Amino acid sequence: MHAPFPYDLDTAVGYAIGHTAHRLKMGLRRAFTSAGHDVTPEQWVVLCRLYESQGLTQVELGERTVKDKTSITRILDRLESKALAERRRDAHDRRSQRIFLTPDGRDLVEHLVPLVRAYAAEAFADVPPEDRDHLRRILANIETRLDAMPEPKDPA
Repeated sequence: MHAPFPYDLDTAVGYAIGHTAHRLKMGLRRAFTSAGHDVTPEQWVVLCRLYESQGLTQVELGERTVKDKTSITRILDRLESKALAERRRDAHDRRSQRIFLTPDGRDLVEHLVPLVRAYAAEAFADVPPEDRDHLRRILANIETRLDAMPEPKDPA
């Protein structure tokens, strides 16, 4: 007989956050698909950040979306293939590219905002606004703490 597993995932806050985030993304993807849009939640976040700030570099966009270089490149490749975003060489630094929404990309963001709001309203219907505000503050506190923590050392 095996000893009980020494860690309870069901009571781990990090697991609960990750599990809920995954479920929210799956539901948003279904909402996009049901409305006839071939957009992933990851692409949606990139489109939103570009809508807010046209001309970000890939590095800046990765930082603002919490995506690594490989992921942001893959997402941008897909958005470019859909003619929703385009990369342009930076006039002052030829090693760098700046990212812009196309007119179709801007239109899509504007079209999806009501859908995202409706999905969020339904997903959070049982959570009072003050609890949502409290949750945002808690998550911001966790992020601040994570930013202050030293990077773990690689075992040699």
